Amino acid sequence: MGQQVKTVPTPYPYTSILELEIEDIDWHRWQRLVNTVADMFNAPATFINQANLKGIEVIIASEKPETHYQPGSVDLDTNIYCHHVVKNSSELYVKDAKQDPQWSNNPEYTEDNYVSYLGLPISWPDGSIFGTLCVLDTKVTDYPETYIKALSVIKEVVDSDLRHLYKENQLLTLSYTDPLTQIYNRRGFEDLLISTQDLAQRLNRQLILLYFDLDHFKEANDNFGHDIGDDILKTFAKTLKMNSRSCDLVARWGGDEFIVLIHAENENCVEIFNNRMAAHLSACPIKTEIQFSFGYAVLKPGERTELEALLKIADEYMYQNKLAKKPHP
Repeated sequence: MGQQVKTVPTPYPYTSILELEIEDIDWHRWQRLVNTVADMFNAPATFINQANLKGIEVIIASEKPETHYQPGSVDLDTNIYCHHVVKNSSELYVKDAKQDPQWSNNPEYTEDNYVSYLGLPISWPDGSIFGTLCVLDTKVTDYPETYIKALSVIKEVVDSDLRHLYKENQLLTLSYTDPLTQIYNRRGFEDLLISTQDLAQRLNRQLILLYFDLDHFKEANDNFGHDIGDDILKTFAKTLKMNSRSCDLVARWGGDEFIVLIHAENENCVEIFNNRMAAHLSACPIKTEIQFSFGYAVLKPGERTELEALLKIADEYMYQNKLAKKPHP
């Protein structure tokens, strides 16, 4: 009989936001929100939690004497309510834990007598889960739908603050904008890349650089004229923006080359992104079909790869992609 292997809990992939010097979040507002929720629900405990390398960590706690956990409290891998919200990316409402045996080993219920739980997932700008906004009570509850909707609105305020972390700190000025496509130019991308990399590194998040080159663009220009060529470039840029999130950087690198820097959990998003692009471009009412080749490079958390090196990797990948489309003799 083989030796039993002990399962090591797998942490969530992000750095604790409490360990970072982030001035962009209004912590006092988060505290007021949490206290307001506790008062509105007449609940002994309300929290904003983050799923990070430590586990589920309390970021903001309601300021009530009955609130058992304080900011910095952590649970790595026991059967607490918030783990289910994060892992399922969905709302969880437990009206009475006594009625459901799955909570029989939940210390929040068995030790602290939090018999009721309502939790909503809080999201990073790329859609992955930051953590939870949750309400716990020591008595059985039956919240009206209006309360749950109100909690959703408060959750959206926290989501918005997280999006603000990834907003550019500089306005989209003319010097940063490509006049034809109205997306970033090379200068804008290069300047904003530094702050984006710094923030991603501090938050232990991965970046992927996507590099696009339009196929047969010169032929389209020659055959249909420069006005159609400009329409192709503007349409492609608009489609890139439409398929990107507010935290992503989208730029025209020059000519018919474009780059996008995205925050991504894994490399599967590259195929998803390109499939969406192809689907949207095929539906565009333009005189000629818009096709593209692409390459990408991954910037893992903690790496400080220079842009030139990333572009070289992505360009080589893109060249192989373009080469594979050519008919073989």
